[in-house]
Amino acid sequence: MAKYALPLILVFLPGLLAGQIGGRDTYRFLSNTASARVAAQGSSPIANPEEDLNFALSNPSLIRPELHGKLAINGVDYVSDILYGNLAYAHHFDSAGTFLMQTTFMDYGLFERANVIGIRQGTFKVADYAFAVGYGYALDSNWRVGAKLTYISSAYETYQSNGMALDLGIHYYLPDKRFMVALTARNLGLQFTPYANTRESLPLDLQLGVSHRFEHLPLRMQLTLVDLQRWDLRYDNPTERRLSQFTGQVQEDEVPWANNILRHAIVGLEFAPSDGFNVQFGYNFRRRQEMNLVTRRTGAGISFGFGFRLYKFRLNYSRNSYHVAGAANHISITTDFQSFGGG
Repeated sequence: MAKYALPLILVFLPGLLAGQIGGRDTYRFLSNTASARVAAQGSSPIANPEEDLNFALSNPSLIRPELHGKLAINGVDYVSDILYGNLAYAHHFDSAGTFLMQTTFMDYGLFERANVIGIRQGTFKVADYAFAVGYGYALDSNWRVGAKLTYISSAYETYQSNGMALDLGIHYYLPDKRFMVALTARNLGLQFTPYANTRESLPLDLQLGVSHRFEHLPLRMQLTLVDLQRWDLRYDNPTERRLSQFTGQVQEDEVPWANNILRHAIVGLEFAPSDGFNVQFGYNFRRRQEMNLVTRRTGAGISFGFGFRLYKFRLNYSRNSYHVAGAANHISITTDFQSFGGG
């Protein structure tokens, strides 16, 4: 039955997922990526079999015994002085399997409070938090499944909210061929306590990814299709409007269907000539289309990074370009407690 699992999920799961429109869901920070190595490859490399705990944060089916004792610390200098980061640890129990624990925060900083006539009345803090537990299980030598349950807590001045999210993942891996295909459903769940009187949906994201590492070249190529629960990713863009020279009426340039397909695609590359050094590159077509400027060229949608081993630690840095107005700098530190004699 295991060999039929992925095709069956691909057929039936999209029909069970409700399409969403950007800006109508909450807890958007759940869709962000803190890991430098992951962010450098486009933020969604869900089909990467490398023994890095950070990949398992995006796809819980990658939680496996080889990650036992591994610790990951990730921090992001986000746009507009927003700080974002997470801490994760994996532990394998011979009798129960492999578990992952993760805590995440997004600190938006201090804001000034003022009344309706502009009189300042102090400051308030805005932040999001999440605490997660994940588990991975092997169906056989090639198939693995996993799940991650996340509790969410959010505080915006006097408005507070909490909820629960579930990530599900499955992958098929051929070690001899250095090939993996994976499917994830991220942020299934609900909002227990809304900020006001209306409950909002979570940022659901159905993703399908494939990766392949060349036999005689230390290069892994990855392609991830995101937001598969919603076909049309176009939006109302004023720059795509023009005046008809004949009628004087406003006309909108229709986005070609091929462009809409590409908005689902994220490409990632990782060149690793040795275990102690690697370089990453990513391209997010949708981010490029939505955040680029028609008046000048920008780096929107492009990400890059590198990593190296230092003693018993691995350090990674990456830079993600969102817009000409800002970019995110990611720093990650990973280590293995077993290398210190623990475990």
